[in-house]
Amino acid sequence: MKNNTFFKLFIIFLIAFLLRFWFLDKPEGLWNDEYVSWFIASQNSFSDFLTEMFRNCHAPFYYIYLKCWMSLFNDTDISLRISSVIPSLLTVIVMFLIGKKIKNIKFGLLCCFFTAINSFNIYFAQEVRLYSILILFSSLSLLFFINLEKKQNTLNYILFFIINALICATHTLGIIFSFFNISALFFLLHRENKIFIKKSQNIISLIKYISPFIFVVLLLSPFLFTVAFSNSLSQFWSDFSISKIIFNFIDYFSPIQTNIINVPDTIFAYIIKENKINYIFIIFAIVPALIALIGVIRGIKEKNITINYYLISSALYFLTLIILSILGKIILITKYSCEVYPILILVFTLGLFSIKKEIIKKTLVVIFIVINIFYLITSSDSAPKRTRSEGHLAVVKLLENSRLKNSDFVILTYYDKDKFERYLNKNINYNFYSINKFNFNYFMFNNSDYYETIHHGKTMYRNYFKEFPNKVIMKYVNDNFNSKMKKGDRIGIIFLNTVSFLSNDNIQVIINDNKEYDRTPFIFLSFSALRNSLLYSFKDKYKIDSITQAGDWTLFVFEKI
Repeated sequence: MKNNTFFKLFIIFLIAFLLRFWFLDKPEGLWNDEYVSWFIASQNSFSDFLTEMFRNCHAPFYYIYLKCWMSLFNDTDISLRISSVIPSLLTVIVMFLIGKKIKNIKFGLLCCFFTAINSFNIYFAQEVRLYSILILFSSLSLLFFINLEKKQNTLNYILFFIINALICATHTLGIIFSFFNISALFFLLHRENKIFIKKSQNIISLIKYISPFIFVVLLLSPFLFTVAFSNSLSQFWSDFSISKIIFNFIDYFSPIQTNIINVPDTIFAYIIKENKINYIFIIFAIVPALIALIGVIRGIKEKNITINYYLISSALYFLTLIILSILGKIILITKYSCEVYPILILVFTLGLFSIKKEIIKKTLVVIFIVINIFYLITSSDSAPKRTRSEGHLAVVKLLENSRLKNSDFVILTYYDKDKFERYLNKNINYNFYSINKFNFNYFMFNNSDYYETIHHGKTMYRNYFKEFPNKVIMKYVNDNFNSKMKKGDRIGIIFLNTVSFLSNDNIQVIINDNKEYDRTPFIFLSFSALRNSLLYSFKDKYKIDSITQAGDWTLFVFEKI
């Protein structure tokens, strides 16, 4: 490469570096999923590490990687986030190599630059989760797929299958992606007469090359079987909607990340808010998504056989995710399909690059880049600036800034105490109680069968929501607090607003409307009813000392009178 190319690549890499390290230290701390990553990797004994790793619904490689990182460096929040920044920066370089292989250096630089400023990539570069390293593996899979179409040597085969084995070992759903990926490669090479499936000699060679992939899949098979047939794969806070497919595409190309956790049932809820047109969303989400759609369609029409075969395998993977979402096994949020991210960026770049009229090409490229960079720099909700509003450090700060003393009581809702111990001052010893997402069945409905409550609760407990206040909660408060607390004692109650936002009036409207009841997640109804009943139960014998909020958390402090 010429020195000029190295300089351009260095500038792009520097931009990627700055965007990923900008606002890396999140003041709210780790949120639940990130905490789980740290908690698993932080286990001291090997047996505890294995137990926690295989108890989780995700494949184990990321936790091994994070544990190695923590042993080499440390486990501060910023160090843990850097462990995701590094794979993201490597992805930028890999996308350059992919683009250079497909076209030329100029195309590689454009592909690399789109990746460098991509908000989806930046967001997960700052997240202590598996997705940044999974995107890196997916981009490497695409690179070696392209290499194999051009040159079928032993090294390319082995590296391709090792990378796909790592995808399976990182993401539980990765085995589906790799199956379609490997199948696409065989069909492509067979179509071009570069392998002959019928020749036994070639079959033996293929088995030899694919052996790393087979070995990892066999090693993971007990874990994959357990997850596939357990309740841990089922997610219950949202249903499938067509809008989720649209929001997936928007997330990949726009600076507004809408589908990180959940989205409304219809995209029009974003386009029109409070009877007003949401111009911010139209300009910074719809416009870049439309440019991306033009690019992807044109990229497909370029009829690059290698790219289109890989794209078909990725489309089949995404179709499988849609089916799983319809069946209620997963939520169709963008991060679960991040394996398809590199090929979409490549096809999009190819489509724009192939436009014959320079004025149209440059206009679309400039508009796309300006929209993305302008939002990244100016918006308080851009990928690097976006807060982790469910961060657990925010809860600890709320408690520490309240007038609660060591002898006072604290009720945690939705999460248990252990989720906050990473940040709790060792000298603070509140009397903690917890009604969380794994035991609310007992406290709300007096049912000890958690999975029965989760999967059949909407049918079983509809009438319970009509009762206000909840008698079981009232008894719980009376037995545990009213009978123990003295005049002047305080109690703090922590609520996660994103799951407990419905008033009792809202709940009554929902349960009297079959359609609304069906579409409202059971977990939202339960924790909203819990919040309403808890607050009501402290109404008479207590006065409100303070109400404070941080991120998605609210702390109510009551004093007994």
